[in-house]
Amino acid sequence: MKLLLTGLALAMLVLSGCSQKNQNLDMAEVDGDMRTNDFTGMDDSDSSSTNANKDGSIGMVAQTIENLESDVSKIYFAFDRYNISSDMEVKIRANARLLNEQNSKDFSIKIEGNCDEWGTDEYNYALGLKRAKSVKESLTSFGIDENRIMIVSFGESNPECKDSNQACWDKNRRAELKLLP
Repeated sequence: MKLLLTGLALAMLVLSGCSQKNQNLDMAEVDGDMRTNDFTGMDDSDSSSTNANKDGSIGMVAQTIENLESDVSKIYFAFDRYNISSDMEVKIRANARLLNEQNSKDFSIKIEGNCDEWGTDEYNYALGLKRAKSVKESLTSFGIDENRIMIVSFGESNPECKDSNQACWDKNRRAELKLLP
């Protein structure tokens, strides 16, 4: 375990030495260990063509996804926290109910963890991952198949609001659900 954590810390140091931030760091947490998932070889067109070939109904699936995403609530978090508050648990339950009503085999769910600008890049990527993982665990407790869910952390690199004030920071401490064909 120490070796894994040391390796992770070393990798984070190497990554933080780069001149640009990684805008799309995909991470999944498995059995308490952080491992990087490489989804760079698969783009949306690959998965779309696969679905189109299966049943020819990609247009209907895309429309369903678009309609659902507009109804799915974002989940917000307190400063420096990844636990889900009771009011956000209600929103997750409503999201799960909505997602369970649809044909769940037609799409997968990507949960994007986000943070405000406070903290280091590395800390915020880890916190975003924990937020996404908390939402995933909650969704699975309401009957969503965990194999359909992918978690991603954007840290502070994907702000909803760019002003430096409390209202804006509150908007950036969130997890968003994206639906993929």
